[in-house]
Amino acid sequence: MTDTIVIATGNAHKVDELQALFARHGIDARLIPMTAAIGAVEIEETGTTFEENAFIKARTIHERTGLPVIADDSGLEVDALHGAPGVYSARYSGPDATDASNRTLLLERMKDVTEDGRTARFRCVLCYIDGYRTLFSEGTSTGRITDMERGGGGFGYDPLFMADGETRTYAEMSPEDKQAMSHRGKAAARLCDSLSRLDTERLLHDDRTPEASVEYDHLIRAAIAAAVNDSGLLRRVIADVVTPDEADDLYEVLLQSYLFAGFPAALDSLTILADHVRTALPDHRLSPAEPFSVDAFRERGQALCRKVYGNVYDRMMQRLDTITPDLRSWMIVEGYGKTLSRPGLPIVMRELCVVAMLAALGRTTQLYSHVRGAFLVGATDTDMQRCVDVVIEECGNDAASILLTAWNQVLERM
Repeated sequence: MTDTIVIATGNAHKVDELQALFARHGIDARLIPMTAAIGAVEIEETGTTFEENAFIKARTIHERTGLPVIADDSGLEVDALHGAPGVYSARYSGPDATDASNRTLLLERMKDVTEDGRTARFRCVLCYIDGYRTLFSEGTSTGRITDMERGGGGFGYDPLFMADGETRTYAEMSPEDKQAMSHRGKAAARLCDSLSRLDTERLLHDDRTPEASVEYDHLIRAAIAAAVNDSGLLRRVIADVVTPDEADDLYEVLLQSYLFAGFPAALDSLTILADHVRTALPDHRLSPAEPFSVDAFRERGQALCRKVYGNVYDRMMQRLDTITPDLRSWMIVEGYGKTLSRPGLPIVMRELCVVAMLAALGRTTQLYSHVRGAFLVGATDTDMQRCVDVVIEECGNDAASILLTAWNQVLERM
């Protein structure tokens, strides 16, 4: 499995820890914090259990991004405090709580508790949501609360928690040692098992992914050919089209090229494809037009545009409003609603073809946005590298260089 999964937190420590745990269990997923996808989001955790709060967070971020999401709700349960701080672990010392203030309050309330009464457990519940299902996993680590902070690693209550059978607190352990026994590590291991089973069912991607598609390179080449009006290259690509599905995929790529290369270029390209289909597939009709509905196009256009642009969407819309409200409306309705969100081609493939067109045209500003968007909708490093390879072959080093620059900038900022 290779996917982009949003972690419903702005806590970099949690994201890094989960990324390492996923790698350890063989899950090839790129985890990003929700702040990289949609910015800071205040989620009201109204649940009374870890399960309820994890679900609330995962559902909220999935609804806003459309991407697979993992939410974690975890906490410390101390027996002498009747299970407190529990679901209030993160805000134990009040609305403005910090890790340090929470630990200070815990030590204060435990100061008269004897060694035998300092038993506690960390519990973690992970909730995974994608467009198909919701999964939960849980992990528990039992131990006791020390009488003073020890160690400089970890976060939260780690300097005060010593797992059973250990002489070190979590904060004194290496990340690897902690992951091997921690509550979050156990929950992640169980979730990884579930996700591995999902991978065999192809539930984290569209039915066809760039990595699985034998025609992927052809689609990228067709996008480039349409963008730079290279009819010779396009004819060579189209000559290999022998099935209706291949013709339909190519039709979608060439149709969307009008957004970036212009109407005349798209019309020329589609004419070449139509001529080939009439000869090679005489019984096949290329995709019919969808029923025209401005409201439907606007709704799905806004949803897709938010997914592609992530946390810069609102700022970009405001900027467009100050420049040209008309173009803002056309971008949502015509560009993202009527064209890029059409059924028939997975959005990952659409975005990678857009990336190739923009690289070929030297559109550096838009290129950065669409490279970032490609990753946000699920493209992998392998997908992007194949796109770079085709750009090098068809456009040369200059075009590939601006694509690589945009890719590096995206990786630095995500």
